Amino acid sequence: MSKRYLGLLVTCIIVFMAVPSLAVEFQCLGFRASSMGGAGVANERGSFAPYYNPALLARHTHGGEISFSGSVSVRELNLADSMDALAEADIQGTMDTFFGDFDTSGVTFGSFLTTELNDSVDIIQTELTALAEQNALQIMPSGSAGFQFGNFGFGIYGVSEATVTGVIDENRLDFIVADTIGGTTVYVKYSPGGGRATFAQSDLAEYEASSIEYAIEQEYTYLDISGIAYAEIPLSYGLEVSSNLDIGLSLKVMQGVVYDEQISFDTESGDISDEFEDASESVTTFGVDLGLVYKSTTISGLAIGLVGKNLNTPEFDNDAGTIYEVEPQYRAGIAYDFLFDMFTLAIDADLSANETLIEDYQSQYVGGGIDFHPGSWISLRVGAMKNTKEEYEGLIYTGGVSFGLKWLQVDVTGQMSAEQGEFDGEEIPRYARVQASIVSKWF
Repeated sequence: MSKRYLGLLVTCIIVFMAVPSLAVEFQCLGFRASSMGGAGVANERGSFAPYYNPALLARHTHGGEISFSGSVSVRELNLADSMDALAEADIQGTMDTFFGDFDTSGVTFGSFLTTELNDSVDIIQTELTALAEQNALQIMPSGSAGFQFGNFGFGIYGVSEATVTGVIDENRLDFIVADTIGGTTVYVKYSPGGGRATFAQSDLAEYEASSIEYAIEQEYTYLDISGIAYAEIPLSYGLEVSSNLDIGLSLKVMQGVVYDEQISFDTESGDISDEFEDASESVTTFGVDLGLVYKSTTISGLAIGLVGKNLNTPEFDNDAGTIYEVEPQYRAGIAYDFLFDMFTLAIDADLSANETLIEDYQSQYVGGGIDFHPGSWISLRVGAMKNTKEEYEGLIYTGGVSFGLKWLQVDVTGQMSAEQGEFDGEEIPRYARVQASIVSKWF
């Protein structure tokens, strides 16, 4: 029994790296913004103006712009390092060796494990304890089609965070196992002692209070699948109110899928995808965005933007009665065109913290960058951004390039955090994003 459940614990931690679950935070969708530290509220004119700030439609750069984009982001929290260490400790191998040598009917409690097994046990307990504190892997795919014609804009902007979290009961991490011998249940625990791990006799009370096997059986330790993915379908308009003030409005249909499910660690890996599909339900709601842009009359090329997204707090729910609110998001930005409009400097900042599905983890970004666009055929961009609410990712570097004829351009964008984790002996960034777009501009 112990081998099976401890093996499933490791298997399920590995499996949840590939199982999707969805939530939402303010994401960088625009090809300009995502390569300039997320700065788009005063800068992302054209086909992504309906998403970032509809007021930017009032003074569009081109009479028309169409873009198609696809991207994926990955955020790793306290998982890769632990997984690498657990793989090296070889949990299943450790358990096989231990239980191969362990005979409940004849064990002498207090007998020693080998030094090698003792080290493996210590690593396993240390890493499972680390996972109990906080762990998650987020995969955030997005796909967008944006259209801008004059002062009007519309499109389909897909927003999602794919998150699966292993919930581990940190009070039940001891290796205490139960076995039945001659009709009597025997409880055995092994733990560090005298520099080497030893067997010791346990009892029902300690088993229920501390055993990882018991936590799995009673679903105190489980996989959590919950969140939301939605597509914004806005109809947007930007109006030039005066020589230096523009306003914009987006009315959005929002088609979303809600997830809310807990899966036991004793679920067979092949059944997890079925559980995930059963947890989803498509829901339609509506949202309202409002933005403004102030154009300086004293400093040529300077613009200040402000946007409020989802001001009506759209709601999604599911059959289980769980209601997920998309809370309003507020973001400010500044952009400055200089040197004959060949350069654009832009900075954005979230004015409020955004919740994520990772427990006790928030996002509130500030970032910016510079765009060098000497002609309509090329654009080179670099930037950086940082989550001011968390230190785990560190500084995130961004960059992108757009090239081709004005009416058909290819754009490639990337983001990568400075902080590195380690998985399977290889270093990986804590956060990374890649995006590819096709853009067509007219007039």
